[in-house]
Formats: sequence, C-alpha cells, structure tokens
Amino acid sequence: MFRGARRSINTSFQNKFRLKKNGALIILLFFSINLFAQSNLLEKTISVDFRNITMYDALIQIEKKAGLYFSYDNQFIKNQKRLSFSAQNRTVREILDLILDNNYHYIINNNKIVIRKKEQQYIVIHGRFLDNTDQKPIEYVTVYEPELKIGTMSNDQGNFSIKIPLTCQIRLQVRRVSYYDTLITIDTKSTTPLQIGLTPKISHEEPVTVRTIERHWLAKTVIGTRQKFNSLNLKNYFYKRKFQFGFWPGFGTKNALKGQQENFISFNLLGGYTAQVDAVEIGGLFNIVQKHAHAVQIGGMFNTVGGKVTGLQIAGLYNYAGNNVKGLQIGGLINMNRADNKGVQIGGIYNHNQNFKGLQIGGLTNSSREINKGVQISGMLNTASTIGKGLQLAGVVNNVEAINGAQISGLINISKKTNGFQLGMINISDSLNGVSLGPINYSRNGKHALSVSVQENNQLNLSYKSGSHAIYNIVQTGVINTVSSGKYYIFGYGLGTEWQSGKKVTMAMELVSLFYSGPKKFNTDYSNICLQPLVLVQLKKDIQLFAGPRLQYQLPVYQHSNEFYNGFQKSSILLKQGANTTLNLGFNVGVNIF
Repeated sequence: MFRGARRSINTSFQNKFRLKKNGALIILLFFSINLFAQSNLLEKTISVDFRNITMYDALIQIEKKAGLYFSYDNQFIKNQKRLSFSAQNRTVREILDLILDNNYHYIINNNKIVIRKKEQQYIVIHGRFLDNTDQKPIEYVTVYEPELKIGTMSNDQGNFSIKIPLTCQIRLQVRRVSYYDTLITIDTKSTTPLQIGLTPKISHEEPVTVRTIERHWLAKTVIGTRQKFNSLNLKNYFYKRKFQFGFWPGFGTKNALKGQQENFISFNLLGGYTAQVDAVEIGGLFNIVQKHAHAVQIGGMFNTVGGKVTGLQIAGLYNYAGNNVKGLQIGGLINMNRADNKGVQIGGIYNHNQNFKGLQIGGLTNSSREINKGVQISGMLNTASTIGKGLQLAGVVNNVEAINGAQISGLINISKKTNGFQLGMINISDSLNGVSLGPINYSRNGKHALSVSVQENNQLNLSYKSGSHAIYNIVQTGVINTVSSGKYYIFGYGLGTEWQSGKKVTMAMELVSLFYSGPKKFNTDYSNICLQPLVLVQLKKDIQLFAGPRLQYQLPVYQHSNEFYNGFQKSSILLKQGANTTLNLGFNVGVNIF
C-alpha cells in the first residue's frame, strides 16, 4: 500500500517538473525570438536615394522602407537640415550612422528605434613642465587643444591638469614665452602623469613687448599675471564664439583660452576680458578687448579696446581705443584715442585723438593732433596741431599751430598760421591770411599801430589798430573839452581796411563807434558813428602821417537837447539837422607809430 502511494507521488512530481521546465524553455525561446527580431530592426537592408530633402523627410522614408518607427529629440537632430545621399543594400544602422555623422546610439523598443546622442567621454591629463637646461619647473605655460578650444596653464610648480573629450587622437599645443613651442600626442590608454621638457630660446631677438591693452592702467589693475602671460603665449591664436557670458576676468572658468575668444555677443556681469567683439558687448562695470570692438560696446564705467572701435561706444566714465575709432563715442568723463577718429566724440571733461574728422564736444577740453573737416567745441580749451578745414569754438581758449577755418572763443585765440577767421577778445597769429575780430589782435605780418590824432573840434584820440590789412580792429579812447558841455572822456571800437596806392602812399577806410561820458558820472547819452577815409604817407619805417575827412552821425540824444552838445560839432560843417540827431562833416589828422 505504501509502495503504490510513493510511486503515485513520484509520478506526479515528475510531471509537474517537466511542465515547469518546458514552460521556461518556451518563455526563453519567445524572448530570444523577440530579441532577435528587435535586433534585426537595425540590420534590415534597404536602399535609399535622398535628393536635397530635409532630415525629417529622410527619416520618414527609412521608416516606411524598414517598417519601423523613430523617436528622437529634435534639439539634437535638426529636422530642417537638407541632405543628398544615396545607398544601395545597406543596413538601417549604417544609413543612420552616415546621415547622423556617427554621433548617436540606438535603443530598440518593440518596433520603435529611439535615437539618442552619444554621451561624451573625457580624459583628464596630468603633467609637469620642466626646463631642459636645469630641470626646474616652469610656471605660466599654456597647454591647449586648438580644435576643441580647451586650455589651461601650469602653476608655480609647473604642474597642470586638463580635461579633454576622448577622441581617436589628442594633440596638445604647448606655448610659453622665451621657450620653443611643443606639440604633444597623448596616449589615451596611459594614466601616467607626463613629464614635459621645454627648451629655452637662445637668440638675439628683441625682448617680448606686452600688447598695448595689457600696458593700459585699467588692464594692469584687473587682469592677473596668469592672463597676461597667457595672452603673450597665445599672441597669434584666436577663435570665434557666438556668445560669451563672464563675471570677472579669469573668475569662474578653468579655460585659459577665454581671453582669446572673438565673440559675436559678449555680456559681462561686472567686467570682461576678451580678444574681440563683432556685434554687442555690455559690461556692468567695464569691458577690456585685446583687438577690435565692432557695432555696440557699453560699459557702466570703462571701455578699453586695444585696436579699432567701429560703431557705438558708451561708458559712464572713460573710453579708450588703441587704434582708429569710427562712429559715435560717448564718455561720461574722458574719451582717449591713440589713433584717428572719424565721427562724433562727446566727453564730459576731455577728448583726445591723433587725427580727427567730425564733431568733437568736450565739457572742458578737446585735444587733437590734426583735424580735417572737423569741429571742436569745448567749455574751456581746444588744442590741435593743424586744422585742415574746421572750426574751433571754446569758452576760454583756442590754440592751434595752423588753421584753415575759424577760431571763436570767449577770450583768446592763438594760432601760428591762420588762414581764415578769428573772433575773440584777444587774437594772436604769427601769420594771418584772413580776418581777426576783437579788441586786441596781433599778427606778425598784419597791421598793428598806435595812432594819435586830432579832429576839427579839438578832440584828441589815442587808438590801437591791429589785425590784417584787409580788416583791422580799432580800440579808441580820447578826450574833448567843450565850452558848453565841459570835459568828456571817449571810448569806442571800430573796424578799418587799407590798401596800397603807391610806394609810400596807402589808402584806408575806417568806421568807428564812439561813446562820451563826463568825468564825474558815467553817462553815455551822447554817442556817434564816424566814417573816415584816410590817406597815409610813410615818412619812415615806423612812422606814418595820415589825414582825411570825417563824416560824423550823432545818434539820438534824450537827456539834453541838440544845442547842449553843440560843442561836439565845433568847426564842423552841418549837413543835416534832426530833432535829436545831426550829420556833420569834419576832418581828422594824425600819426601812426609802429
């Protein structure tokens, strides 16, 4: 009885075991077949012929021909990219690798292929630079991968560490001022730190000079020694970037090449140091550019550019350009340019250029070596070496070596050679070919004379005549004693012109406005305008005698009648009498002393 029961139990157990074993085999076979079928999705052979179609349309065609579906992120795969490609009897995997540049891997999910970008693998390279002559460590060595734009510098012990994307072959450039350049090929399988010897340059070449921008006081203040050495090491290496964001030069980045970037757009939270800007640069405090700045540059306090500036440059305090400027430059205090400027320059205090063409406006001072077709306007002082065609307008002083144009100032105009016009209280010119207007004028080749004259009414005049022979200024004082009105003092201003009529004879025409006041109380109720043609005869080198008629028009008087001022017309011929005006003819005779 027990034997039968035992045999029945064994048989039941064996049947159950066989059932489980067969089920496991069936499940395993099912998954194997399914896995094989899925892997075959990438190994399906198809033929394609793409002729200038988009990436999206190309993937649709592959889906239809291979009987599958793609899933991908269009941030990495550009659907609108156009391509032309033909392949016969190639696997789906091969075609995808070719049109996607082998930068993606594929995950199979049922009848769908998920396309994902390959994650970049990196290698960290450690090493040390030593001098081949004495085996001492070398600091400030720049080591970089030029194609990937990744670099670093050695520390004071010569050590460096650089993280590089793992590629088939890695070649590092090594540069250091006063050492020969070196190229290193990296064995990506080795983890041993490198020992790299550099050979010093022994030559009679001129010492290395620091770039203009690194010598600037602002660059010296904010750019560290490492960055300065890096710029010297990489003086001929630059690369382009569409956009860069910075906080402070050398802060927050391990890439030693950042200062060598030529950026299309650059934004610096506080300040930045870059190679070049081609569109827009904005800095919260300052911007420092090694080469050129194009389009727009705005700095909260400073803009400093080693090369050219083209477009708009605005700084709250100070703009500097080491080369030509073309456009509009606005500095809250100072604009300083080491070369030429063509455009408009506005400085709150001071503007400086070498050669200038355009409009220069300074709150206090403008300075240029040469101005050609330009205007200087300042609150105090304008200076220039030469002005080809232009205008100087200053509140106090204009000073130029030579000008072909005009000088207008509130006080003094100074020019060694003037071909044009001067207007000021004092005009000084060694050589004058034009007109100087103002109370005091001096020109070595012009007219300057002290004149003493007397009129028919016993009026005694003392005049200073200065300017050019074409137009000269007359500052006149005098005194007259009248029986009816008493003693009066005279002051006035006028203009004159003269021309040579013979070897020793000169003709002149003068127009003078005179005011008369009594000695006790200043009162100019009586005044007149005199037109006096003169004949001048040269007696000696420094002495001229002159004489001529004098047409005197008495301006209207209001405090007294015409009779009260009859003494002023003594011995003259009355031509016309008005209610409070008269027109008289008299004469004038005197001597000019040079």
